[in-house]
Amino acid sequence: MGLPAHPLLVHFAIVLLLLAAGAQILAVVLPRFRRWLGWGMPVLAVVAAVVVRVTQSLGDSLLQDRGSSQILQEHGAWGVRAGLAGIVLAVLSLLHFAATSAWGRSRLAGRWPAWVGTALGVLAAAAAVWAVVTVTLAGHTGATSVWGG
Repeated sequence: MGLPAHPLLVHFAIVLLLLAAGAQILAVVLPRFRRWLGWGMPVLAVVAAVVVRVTQSLGDSLLQDRGSSQILQEHGAWGVRAGLAGIVLAVLSLLHFAATSAWGRSRLAGRWPAWVGTALGVLAAAAAVWAVVTVTLAGHTGATSVWGG
């Protein structure tokens, strides 16, 4: 129908990344939530990273087709950062799950010292905050490019 895919997927990517970031912070702060969510946390983070990266790639294609302005360049730069933040969050979420879940400790992390799980939790929470900031600024600059401001 002639509609570019980037604006159609962008809200899905934003919601998924924000959900993954919020869930990761809760998983670090509340062990009960971590046990309840189980594999859902790292799977959510990986899916969010993939969708954000696909949306970013589609945005790059749209930028090449439609031309560029200063605000679109800034939006693209924040989109790249959001994509990277999503990937880092996904990797750290998987590692945090491996270090703190019963499944991970029994199979992978049994030989790791206890502080590794704590350190991975802190890093994963920091990546979650970074993801929230970058996706918010990417969204703000994208909205500004469309609606002005």
